[in-house]
Amino acid sequence: MSFKALTAESIGTFAYVAVLCGTLLLGPAPVSGGLPAALAAGLTFTAMCFALGGVSGCHFNPAITLGLVAAGRFETRLAVPYVIAQTIGASIAAAGFWLILLTAPDGAASQLSAAANRFDAGGTFPFAAVMAAEALAAAMLLMLFVGATTSGVPAGFAPIGIGFLITALHLVLWPISHAALNPARATAFALFSDLQALLQLWVFWVAPILGAVAGGLFARWINEE
Repeated sequence: MSFKALTAESIGTFAYVAVLCGTLLLGPAPVSGGLPAALAAGLTFTAMCFALGGVSGCHFNPAITLGLVAAGRFETRLAVPYVIAQTIGASIAAAGFWLILLTAPDGAASQLSAAANRFDAGGTFPFAAVMAAEALAAAMLLMLFVGATTSGVPAGFAPIGIGFLITALHLVLWPISHAALNPARATAFALFSDLQALLQLWVFWVAPILGAVAGGLFARWINEE
């Protein structure tokens, strides 16, 4: 296992969560979701793919890692170290913003709890809708991840396509669940939020992982040569 690959996954996930934190919590319309947050997520993922993709494969998401295992595109023995590295990177980013927000003037920023992933709460949908939406979104993302990196697809375009889809999925998922799509992102925000966010965190691991694994199995079948 390459320590460089784990470092790249941690840095890439750190950047993804850090930019999302900054956009959601310090932007002109804090915690409003919408296009700014969606673009922040998609563009940061694309940028980090170009910067670090050659080192680690640019998963930056535990669901993607496990989905790629199911698709036969990633070694099972590397999955747990990747997931740990991603979660650490995301959590460090959230911790840094938590410290920054302690010094913010009144009304200048929102707290991480306002953007934590939830269900059955103000501004979010019920449990069943959240589970279905998060799982379906992760399945779609994994299918694109596999399809865009198969032979015959022009090299170098995969990060752009994946970034576009992440942007679109954030736009759809924000009013449903505050757009998790990534268990590491959900964990990072929940760690610095309230008890409800922590108690509901399991949903934002289970749903994206189930969806990604299903998407990986489907992509493995449909792209089989």
